[in-house]
Amino acid sequence: MPIDPWLPRGFTPKDGIVLHRCVSAGDRWQIYESSARGRILVAQTELADAWVDAGLLSSGLLFSCNFGPRGLRLLEGGRGHRLEPVDEAAPPSSLSECQAFAGSLAASRLIDSDSGFHDALYVERLSRLVPSYTPAPAVEDLLVAGFWMTGGVNISLNSVRRMRALMPWLSGDQLKTLVGIVDGHPVLEPLPIATPNESLRVPADVSVEPDESALPTHQFSLPGRPLLETFFNEHVVDIIRNHDRYKTLGIDFPGAILLHGPPGCGKTFAIEQLVTYLDWPCFSVDSGSIGSPFIHETGRKISEIFAQAAKASPSIIVIDEIDAFLAARDGGMSGQHRVEEVAEFLRGIPKATNNSVLVVGMTNRLESLDPAAVRRGRFDHIIEVGMPSEQEVFALLSVKFAAIPHDPNVDLTKLAKELAGRPLSDLGFIVRESCRLSAKAGRSRVEAGHVVEAIESTPSRVQQEDTKRRIGFV
Repeated sequence: MPIDPWLPRGFTPKDGIVLHRCVSAGDRWQIYESSARGRILVAQTELADAWVDAGLLSSGLLFSCNFGPRGLRLLEGGRGHRLEPVDEAAPPSSLSECQAFAGSLAASRLIDSDSGFHDALYVERLSRLVPSYTPAPAVEDLLVAGFWMTGGVNISLNSVRRMRALMPWLSGDQLKTLVGIVDGHPVLEPLPIATPNESLRVPADVSVEPDESALPTHQFSLPGRPLLETFFNEHVVDIIRNHDRYKTLGIDFPGAILLHGPPGCGKTFAIEQLVTYLDWPCFSVDSGSIGSPFIHETGRKISEIFAQAAKASPSIIVIDEIDAFLAARDGGMSGQHRVEEVAEFLRGIPKATNNSVLVVGMTNRLESLDPAAVRRGRFDHIIEVGMPSEQEVFALLSVKFAAIPHDPNVDLTKLAKELAGRPLSDLGFIVRESCRLSAKAGRSRVEAGHVVEAIESTPSRVQQEDTKRRIGFV
């Protein structure tokens, strides 16, 4: 979305500071490049006063600026220092940058024990994170740290296995130390220097058998999808949790799974929740990651991804829009090299299971898949996921609204009836839009009117189906 700057290029709010372009913006703040002082944070007076009242910033660090009807407060980021929204940050390039952010998060948490830092602005020069105070579900600090350090992946810093898969230049001990910093434990000894160029290999100490002790003690939960939740608990989680018992009876690892259903039905959301629960390295496959116009190149990339996943096992391979790779091999296809791509997938899937790699595919067009791909032994479980029922919508909304401040007059039963059959992606957007409208109106909680306005501004993009079927097994 284009940014509408509050202040023009060339504006001089203070001697020695000339503003250039606006690089980032929220409802109540903007960040500008400047001539000599690094980035400049410009905040509405009400927001800046909240930071001062919370003790996160000293009033002496801010200076006032009036431009038109707005009363603004400005903060210098400092040349060579990061000043950025947590959710738009570039990935760190060294261990010292990770330590600086972890320390800033911990120091800010000691001062402000209640606010969420998922929407905060990182002021590296002052070792502070200052929140935007938008109504939104609470996000734990370790997840904020993991998101920032990976450049935008929703992963907890405490998930050492997954963090090392994404940042192999950090050792397990270094990650554990960073977790300790975020949790408020100081570093007693300097950590060895590490940079992204130090090592790009997959960690060699990753176990090749599923470790049932590494699973959370609670059952896997999928709000709004009780049948799919039960399936994953029975056919994936229980096999991993009780590995020895199943192995005695000849079952070493869960078989490959294929989810199919219309766009927006929640296939991707379900898999993301499973990946987060298992906390395994995840390898994504789509046309953008492995597609190539060169003969044999796509097949080579497919083989490489399966090999990498096997080396990092137990792990997960998620194949989005699998019909792009496993469409039926008939005369209408683009030649022998296309047949070879399908064959490479068909060879890789059963081998992956033997190597403790869980393969999950997703498609909107089950009927277009090659018959050899959908037989058991390739994909053992083929599950249809339909649009959510009224009961499923209510369950999901209950979880979503339980995590955000909202008025008791928000009638979830009425909302569930109105939104039944809508894509899960619509439901998530409506909740976020309700929070945005609440923040824009200066409210501290979501009110019923904000939800109604969000629904009215979010018409369904899919046609309602006559069928009542929600989930099925093939």
